[in-house]
Amino acid sequence: MVSRFLMRWNALSGNTRGVMLVVLAMFCWSVLDACNKQLMGQGILPKQVLFLQATVVLAMLVPVWIATRGRVVRTRQPWLHMLRACFIVTSAWCAAYAVSHLPLAEASAFLMTGSLFMLPLGVFFLGEKPHWLRWTGVAVGFGGVLVILQPGAEAFRPAALVALFGALMESMLGIVLKKYSGTEHPIAVLTWSQVACWLTFGLFTGFELPAVASNLWPLLPLVGFAAAGIYLGYFFAYRAGDASAVEAGSFSLLLFSPALGAVFFSEAPDAAFWGGAGLLVCGIALVIIEPKGHAH
Repeated sequence: MVSRFLMRWNALSGNTRGVMLVVLAMFCWSVLDACNKQLMGQGILPKQVLFLQATVVLAMLVPVWIATRGRVVRTRQPWLHMLRACFIVTSAWCAAYAVSHLPLAEASAFLMTGSLFMLPLGVFFLGEKPHWLRWTGVAVGFGGVLVILQPGAEAFRPAALVALFGALMESMLGIVLKKYSGTEHPIAVLTWSQVACWLTFGLFTGFELPAVASNLWPLLPLVGFAAAGIYLGYFFAYRAGDASAVEAGSFSLLLFSPALGAVFFSEAPDAAFWGGAGLLVCGIALVIIEPKGHAH
């Protein structure tokens, strides 16, 4: 059964596999945001949550480092890890701030505008040549974001602007990841990303872990696995396909976040949200379609 699945999986185009992996990463992202919102709802500051998150992930990776005697974290391109660290710290803080000040679905909508940035960035920095359906798909998907947000004066609150900046930083993360995803080990990428977060937010918090109420302890393993799932999902997605194509799968976060927001925070998206979500799905479908001669 596993071999049959792998055969069918490998028969898919690289961009299709990449989009599906990003959708999986978005599910992990929605779980992580829900957990972080629960923690921040108990009075823990965003910077403390991010320090805690990095600590949990690094603790989970210790057995892997020991088993491989550190070989798994060796890198040939330390400067790329340093550059990515700047982007990841910024985007992580922006995402945490947005989630703490906005409903999950709305914060996710702003953060997902990174897909709009990714297409021109992929053309400029990576030399990608996206076909017209990809441009159309991203445009339709972003139209869905606008339907959800119904932009007006309130759309430009400070938290929304922070989320938009975080989306730009997330796109730059994708560009750097695409540069070295073919040569670096995924555990090395995950490790150095979390080390950067641990050092940065550790400095901001005095390297003091926040006190977590006992009833929230079960969230900690979820935080670790979800954070790792985001990084690994993106890593293999960018290895599989074009950055500007696979990033469209990030729109799916707006299908997962409202469900978790409704269950855990009694947030009820309106009709405009679901209309926009339909456009998002159509946009992802257009990006996945590969015209003859463009399959990757």
